[in-house]
Amino acid sequence: MSMRPSPVIFCCFLLWIMTAWPAWAAAPLTVLYPQVKAPYDDIFKQIIRGIEHQHQGEMRLQQLDAATSLPQLAKDLRADSTTMVIALGKSGYQVAQQIHSSNSVVVGALPIQPAGLAGISLLTDPKVLFSSLKMLAPAIDKVHVLYSESSRWLIQIAIEQGEQQGIEVIAQKVTDLKDALRQYQQLWQNIDAKTTAVWLPLDPVSVNEQVILPKVLEVAWERNIVLFSSKPEHAKRGVLFSTFPDHFELGRELVLMVEQLHQTKIAATVIPLQQVQLAVNLRTAAHLGMEYKPEVLRQIAITFK
Repeated sequence: MSMRPSPVIFCCFLLWIMTAWPAWAAAPLTVLYPQVKAPYDDIFKQIIRGIEHQHQGEMRLQQLDAATSLPQLAKDLRADSTTMVIALGKSGYQVAQQIHSSNSVVVGALPIQPAGLAGISLLTDPKVLFSSLKMLAPAIDKVHVLYSESSRWLIQIAIEQGEQQGIEVIAQKVTDLKDALRQYQQLWQNIDAKTTAVWLPLDPVSVNEQVILPKVLEVAWERNIVLFSSKPEHAKRGVLFSTFPDHFELGRELVLMVEQLHQTKIAATVIPLQQVQLAVNLRTAAHLGMEYKPEVLRQIAITFK
């Protein structure tokens, strides 16, 4: 004889399911992104595809153009504090500044620093850079880096990550371009190119594109010094390797972050980017006497010759 479940038990089961389901699962998500021209719009399309892949609930896309009233948009979002927000680009960041006390909001697609908002910076996580360095130049056990105040938070992370990977990070703070040039001159006099590399962070002072970078590239080539960079374009210009964002994966990670923020109400924090791909200059590698096995080459997304 078959037994039918009691209606009371069935109702209790449904109630348990509804109350046990995480609060963030039902929370709507609004994605703010700027209107930009091609080819830069493809960046945001890839991020949004990653967001759509990861987020299973209700989602609204809000493009921010010249006609968008950012204060009014912020007011509308504050009116519904249950709405999670992913804010992309500069205009998205401006809205995030106005709503972070009421809504769960994370910022992406900008090289942001910790400043009271949560998000994923476009600055590559030093852990990823050092892992790539050990793969591409395994003899290196010291890394020199010059930085200005704007990069201090990332350098602190780099020193800790370096220790964990057996790399000594020697960081020197610079105050201006003149100071940076002077400290690079001192660095070239004492560096051991066989065991020491130079990291070029995304820093407007210590890696100034017009003044500093050309000189650093020239000296590194002449003295066979391993250079690696946080800026994607620098691999093409001659550093051994650099990284560039995996925008689809960044979108997925932004969803995970905003959901966690909404669920647990953890303190807002900015983390460096781990969702990256590797670009390597094979001409520079050959100049440095390095040859890579197929298993290493398979981990490289873009090569320059």
